[in-house]
Amino acid sequence: MTAPYADFTKEEFEARYAKTRALMAEKNLDAMLITERLNYQYYTGHRSEQCAVDKIRSYMFILPKDGDPTLITMPFEVAQVEQTSFITDIRTTGGLMGHPEFIIGVLKDLGLSKARIGAELGREQYLGISYLGLQEVMKGLPEADFIDAADIILKVRNVKSPQEIEYLRRASIISAEAQKKTFQEVRAGMTENEVAQILRQNLIANGAEKISLLCVLSGANEKGIVLLPTDRVIQKGETLGFDVGVSYKGYWSDLARTASIGKPSDALSEFYTWAMQLRHDCNMQLTAGNTPAHVIEVVDKYLSERGLKTMGVGRVGHGVGIETTEYPSLAAFEDITFEVGNVFACNPNFSNELGFINAEDNWAVTEGEPDLLSAPVAEWEIPVIEA
Repeated sequence: MTAPYADFTKEEFEARYAKTRALMAEKNLDAMLITERLNYQYYTGHRSEQCAVDKIRSYMFILPKDGDPTLITMPFEVAQVEQTSFITDIRTTGGLMGHPEFIIGVLKDLGLSKARIGAELGREQYLGISYLGLQEVMKGLPEADFIDAADIILKVRNVKSPQEIEYLRRASIISAEAQKKTFQEVRAGMTENEVAQILRQNLIANGAEKISLLCVLSGANEKGIVLLPTDRVIQKGETLGFDVGVSYKGYWSDLARTASIGKPSDALSEFYTWAMQLRHDCNMQLTAGNTPAHVIEVVDKYLSERGLKTMGVGRVGHGVGIETTEYPSLAAFEDITFEVGNVFACNPNFSNELGFINAEDNWAVTEGEPDLLSAPVAEWEIPVIEA
């Protein structure tokens, strides 16, 4: 199969399978059963538009420890699968009901009725089949063991290939450029919803394929932030912030920017610049061999000097990939070592009497200084919107 419109080469998918199988061997697994939409996309290359909006149909991927993988989809998806995926064993189920029975039949046909099967049962995993549906599959294969394989999926997806990083770079640049352009076009007196519409148009015009997150935040609220744009009128003397996730070729960015509406006060200018220095020093820890603890150490040092705390969300950043926010977290509990190919968004942020102060860029881990994906980078001095 040639897959003329595949997002990646056949060799790239084979590398994903090889890494997965190596980890499967450590857990003595005979196969992986993948049901969640984005995990399915990652392993098959099939970016289904229908799957994202339809919970009554099943899209699945089965990777045996040996041999070719199997894909389960709908009959009307086969044409796209053949054009974008290199998988040749395509099984289709046309009905709206009876998917557990169909899956049981496929697993039996693949010789897995007595197998140890890895499934999305643990950390940061959702199922692409109902809980009761999966229980039915398990009951239909009483001699098979279904084992949590969340750790395998997280480890494999965590290290991005050069091509993945280039897609992430494009998604990041799309957002960075559009956010900067929007700051130049908005004015005091507009509502947050009007600002959001300008931002949305700029993102799409700049090449965003999808938008997962579009937050417009104005004014100050020490109790937290209101992420959903409202009809609140933005006013001179306030901050205006964006937090945006957009995709390119199925890969996402997560960028935030903050501006002052009119000339900022001395207090706002000073705090923003301090926060940017904190952010910079955190970002410079994103190098191979370091750990999230190195980032947290920097944050703790800065906060203790001013007697401050962040928003209290449990982390100061996260991975970015085929999800806007994904494993791993930049948090004290995360026991990992940074590797070349990790991609992170690091954004210790603050909501106080000055406003919501946040600036978030995306970085790829290298052996040296991290690689900025989201040019133009957030400015060191707070941008000013004409009032």
